[in-house]
Amino acid sequence: MADKKRRQLMGIMGASAAVIPVSALVGALPSRAQDDLPLVDPTSAQATALQYVEESPNPEQVCSNCSLYQGGDAEQGPCPLFPDNAVLASAWCSAYVPAA
Repeated sequence: MADKKRRQLMGIMGASAAVIPVSALVGALPSRAQDDLPLVDPTSAQATALQYVEESPNPEQVCSNCSLYQGGDAEQGPCPLFPDNAVLASAWCSAYVPAA
């Protein structure tokens, strides 16, 4: 019985030894900077569904002061509604939620 537990422990240790270097490699991969993200295509299906426009008709409701905008003070930045794309800080969509 002890031999079986020892084999299980050795198997777990072997798997752990393989996972640690792989996780270090993944962590070392370069991430895309928000400046490298392509801008949202206003004619895309997602943008059309959310009524995305590059220039907000209401200057008080723009992406830069939406709680979903992740670009800080930049002219463009990521938004979780448009993965792998950036939105303009001056843009607007129907999912606008004012930042608190």
